[in-house]
Amino acid sequence: MILNNPFGLLALLGIPAVLLIHFLQRQARIIPVSTLFLLEQTQRESTSGRRFDRITNSIPLWLQLLMVLLLTWLLVEPRYQKTTSTQQLAIVLDSSASMSVFKESLQTTLEEEIPKLKGPATQLQLYLVESDPNAPILYSGNSASDALKSLEAWSPTAGALDPNASLRLARSRIRREGLLIYATDTYTEDELLPFEAQLLAVGSPTSNIGFTGLSFSEDEKSWQATVRNYSDNASDSQWHVLFPDGSRSEPKPLSLAPNGLTTLTGGFPEGIKSLTVELAGDAFTLDDRLPIIRPQPKVLSVASQLPAKFNDFQTRFLNFFPDLNAPPTAATLPDLTLSAYDPLLPVLPNTNSVITINESTKSRKFLSGGIVAEPHPLIKDLNWQALQSRETIPFPLTENDTVLLWQGQRPLIALREDVISNSEELPHSSQKNSHLIFNFDLTLSNALKLPSTVILLHRFTSSLRDNKAAYEAMNTETNQKLQLATTSSPSPLTVTFLSDSSQTATTSHQIDSIENLHAPSIPTSFIVEQGDTLLLESTCHFADTREADLRNAQSKKQLSSLSASAVNRNTKEDHLWPLWCLLTLLALLTAWHFTREKRTEQTS
Repeated sequence: MILNNPFGLLALLGIPAVLLIHFLQRQARIIPVSTLFLLEQTQRESTSGRRFDRITNSIPLWLQLLMVLLLTWLLVEPRYQKTTSTQQLAIVLDSSASMSVFKESLQTTLEEEIPKLKGPATQLQLYLVESDPNAPILYSGNSASDALKSLEAWSPTAGALDPNASLRLARSRIRREGLLIYATDTYTEDELLPFEAQLLAVGSPTSNIGFTGLSFSEDEKSWQATVRNYSDNASDSQWHVLFPDGSRSEPKPLSLAPNGLTTLTGGFPEGIKSLTVELAGDAFTLDDRLPIIRPQPKVLSVASQLPAKFNDFQTRFLNFFPDLNAPPTAATLPDLTLSAYDPLLPVLPNTNSVITINESTKSRKFLSGGIVAEPHPLIKDLNWQALQSRETIPFPLTENDTVLLWQGQRPLIALREDVISNSEELPHSSQKNSHLIFNFDLTLSNALKLPSTVILLHRFTSSLRDNKAAYEAMNTETNQKLQLATTSSPSPLTVTFLSDSSQTATTSHQIDSIENLHAPSIPTSFIVEQGDTLLLESTCHFADTREADLRNAQSKKQLSSLSASAVNRNTKEDHLWPLWCLLTLLALLTAWHFTREKRTEQTS
């Protein structure tokens, strides 16, 4: 049972009022007598009007007290719980990494608030969902204790997320009658949550020291880690290096100014390609560990079919772009071929290629006309207006070729992509060959002096490297989407997490689609394999400075009481209220009857 109108209990103040009235006594009547001997037998009564005296036990007194109780019962509007009533409650949990600090506080608060939010309903349908709409439901059921237990396995590690999508989905589950709550660690005073959601903030300002970035020297033999103090006060900490064999360096002191930055520097010992830098632990643990692996990009094998006149271009190309080498054997197809178009033998290489025109006549005039670039990622934001090139034998382009740059009506640079007919010849390459075509002679132009040409070639070789299915070692950030090229093998991708201290496998799982491949959500080392082919060896670290700064965390509850419609839906009214009204009226008439009769006797 609940009281729909608790203010009706104020009617109980009528009880002391009734008792107070009955404590008052009427002034005694003066009756003249002819003798005085009777005065000694008369008790003294009130002679000064109404005053406090002993209470007079009478039927009107008890009837009036009964009327006060009946009126109070009617005014509080009691409602009784329905045996089949259910209160729906959806709690959307902020999945951002900063919530990991206040997870215990959230559990304690929900343990106190969920019974209150259940209200008068006999059952509770509870949903716990994350602010990430793609994450699975944490809990769905009618047990508050089981819901709180499910929070123990919850690990918020995402970046800043907009909760609107999850709030909309949660509202659709509980409909309009249910209660929707957004649990977070911070809030904005003027911000109103959509879909009639209520706010539950459980944060508090907290200082933190953590890693914010990672870089390497030019030869990639040493590393530099940036550490930040997320506090308005000076802070001290310690750091050490953990090696794959389980050993660790001696702890070193670390002092940071208020909101200060510092850089830690170290190298890779001989024979060691990965290590972990650790800070002394604090409340926010995600940025206290920095696993590092020595970067090793994919290597492109390059072959040249250029005539001697292009030796300068060939030398610059091979020396300027890193991680290029010759094919291991003469029978091995290269990843990239440098070629010159010969109109007498118009055959394109059976690999990815950079093609230029080999013009034998040097007296041709310069091309004229305006230079216009097409919107394509390879030449985006590049300036070609300084390009000067002479007329040459044109390259026979087809309608399937993509023209990147025009001068007048002549295509200057184009891209051709051919589907590989026999992919077994290139098991570690993509299923198409890309040809970057310079439709002029590079030696009869100033193209090699333009920064745009260098950037174009760099973008092209980078795209070839991205599309090559080969081993690569790199450092990533937590939850980063990974773009990997796969082999023609039907084997699925397998992600294996490694122990930082021993580099042994801890857990592994298969990925059904390359689109679902992300770095782990916590700092760790991992590898990605396809069958027996190792594609990626990586470490990931946390570097989201927005989530690491906990100085703006706040605590606030904006949980309103149950709506009148929810109360009416889960309870039923007192069906005996007409009887209580009749008893109140009957008590009033009876009390009036006895009071009137007493007054008549006193008058007579």
